[in-house]
Amino acid sequence: MNSAIIIVGEEARSPASRTVLKATTLALFLSTAPAALDAAYAQQGNSNWLDEITVVGTRTEVSVQDNPASVSVIDQEKLQRQAPESIAEMLRDVPGVEVIDSSAAGMKRIRIRGESSRRVTILVDGQEITDHSTYGTPILVDPSNVERIDVVRGPASVLYGAKAIGGVVNIITKRGADKPIQLETGGAYYSGTAGWQGWAAVSGTLDKFDYRLSGAMSDHGDRRVPVGQYTSTGTLDGTSFSNDNLSAHLGYKFGENGNHYIALKAEQHRLKTESWTDPATLTYPITDFKIDLPKRDLRKVGVYYDGTDLSPVVRKVHIDAYHQTVDRLFRNDVVMKPLANTTVGVVSTSDDTNTNYGGTAQVDLQFHPDHYTIVGVNYLTDNLLTAKTSTTSSKIGAAPLRITPSSSFDDASINTFSTFVQDQWSFAEHFKLIAGMRYYHTETVLDRTTTAARAGLGTDNDDRVVTSAGITYTGIANTTLRTMYSEGYITPTLLQLFTDSSAGRGVLTYGNPNLAPETSRNVEVGARYNAGGLVLDTAVFYTKAKDYITSVPCTAGAGCPTGAPVANFIYANADGADTYGLEAIAQYTIPNTHLTPYATGAWMRRKLEFKTWSTYDSDTPALAGRLGMRWEGHMAEAPVWTDLFVRASSGVKLASMDSGVLSVRSLSSWGTLNFAFGGSFGEGGRLRLGVQFNNILNQEYRSTFDELPGIGRSVELTARMTF
Repeated sequence: MNSAIIIVGEEARSPASRTVLKATTLALFLSTAPAALDAAYAQQGNSNWLDEITVVGTRTEVSVQDNPASVSVIDQEKLQRQAPESIAEMLRDVPGVEVIDSSAAGMKRIRIRGESSRRVTILVDGQEITDHSTYGTPILVDPSNVERIDVVRGPASVLYGAKAIGGVVNIITKRGADKPIQLETGGAYYSGTAGWQGWAAVSGTLDKFDYRLSGAMSDHGDRRVPVGQYTSTGTLDGTSFSNDNLSAHLGYKFGENGNHYIALKAEQHRLKTESWTDPATLTYPITDFKIDLPKRDLRKVGVYYDGTDLSPVVRKVHIDAYHQTVDRLFRNDVVMKPLANTTVGVVSTSDDTNTNYGGTAQVDLQFHPDHYTIVGVNYLTDNLLTAKTSTTSSKIGAAPLRITPSSSFDDASINTFSTFVQDQWSFAEHFKLIAGMRYYHTETVLDRTTTAARAGLGTDNDDRVVTSAGITYTGIANTTLRTMYSEGYITPTLLQLFTDSSAGRGVLTYGNPNLAPETSRNVEVGARYNAGGLVLDTAVFYTKAKDYITSVPCTAGAGCPTGAPVANFIYANADGADTYGLEAIAQYTIPNTHLTPYATGAWMRRKLEFKTWSTYDSDTPALAGRLGMRWEGHMAEAPVWTDLFVRASSGVKLASMDSGVLSVRSLSSWGTLNFAFGGSFGEGGRLRLGVQFNNILNQEYRSTFDELPGIGRSVELTARMTF
């Protein structure tokens, strides 16, 4: 292939002190990371993360130590030590996980092992949140209402449904407190955004009932970043956001042995956020570009039933159902000057309502002491109503202003029925085999549309079987060896199938109802060790994905509507990816001290494969991690802790092809020095305080092109009180 190559300017080089910091950070990380890797996140606190019990990864209660999958657990202790402005921030140091915001500070999402956030399943109490945008599902849950977060890294479509090519995040919310009534209140201040967050809750248990009512609000201004290539004022325009949240929980335990439990949960979350535009992306003829999201309102109601030890064979029964709506308003303003005396402005809006309802039923069976089997069914209806408008205003010289409006409406849905089975077999001493499969039947329906080219498309169906298998071996003292094969599967979004959008290019991208699902296959090998104060969790993985959905120009044979301009685009199955890497976490508690040095991180390579070219410049850092020293002890009989740590990442490059010309943008490597401390005070530790100094050396950095430039030197103050 003959193509021109253009290297677009690299991020400005940092001063010598920054270079030394980066080099030292990466060297220290390499010297402390094990030779083979995996990762569960290092919990701050005395607890050992390998001892955590989780159902994520197997849908049965298994410790992280003995889990065949790559799993991470963020527990309540870690959550209470920090008051992040987003739950996504709590996942930043999980190896293989990247936090992204796609230029909208209030809409943080995550990527896992390089896979886009659209390919990560987000669950709240086991129930899926969907978002039919090209960016993926944002994690918009009140942090103060979260009990724990479980993460699976790698494909998990057998147990957790479509979209889990990259992995799964399950956010588990709080129930009622143990005593009849408990009041909680707290707040946080963030100097990096001149922002604040406040929350309050009342909860308790009365006989067999437990309850919790909570509310939270936050407001953040434009983020403050070091003066440099992104801003000359120290303020990043278009990065303010605010949100509020109300939630309720009511549970009831019954049965002779108290082994039945039903619960009702309700939540409302409202968000409005701006969007920042990287000046480097304003290429000819675009002179101005702005995105605004003045509304993203979520309302959700879920019901749950759990029964345990129902008979010698039926060990557990779980049933849940929910209904959820997301109302979203999106506005995109683009100004272009194709000629010196010509100005063209395009204002596009999208007013969407996304409705989900469905549920899951699962039965845990034990027919034989060596077998533990789960079977289940899941149903999900995912509906999208979208009304789009576009107004083009053009001015040529002294001619009158010309205004051209257009509008469209689409009503489409995806109905997914699936059934799954998994068996855990202790087939020999120290060996366990966990194997499963899931059958999907997906029905895609275009109910109504104003787009003549798609009228009458009706219904399309897809049937698919995905499998997984893992083996663990525990015959070596204090060690678990594991290997895992897993498959991922994701259907196209309703936006990609049926909706024409002008956002992001100033030109149309057409929906394509002929898109095929994306699939992936993953193999990983790992080891976990826990003894003598040393804790290791390591793995190596390889994932191959195909039929990625991307947008391609409307050239001949692309499938665009008749008469579509060549400048427009259409979604197509044109891409694939090969990803391989190492993930690791290590910590060692020094004997007779309160000191614990730790390291967590990942080395990863990701190759994108297109129809006519391929590249490793995929906006994925080759090396990223955190290295720190934690101290935990007592001062004046109060438990306190400190944590000095460095976050660092190698640079990234992002390649794109346009009309045979290959362009490569790059960001340099970076490292930030950070320090946090806090403690619990009063009877029962009812008052908890925390302080975190971020980016102490005030380094200018940007992790990836999918994330905003990092906040400069700043401090976070947290206080929470329990009565």
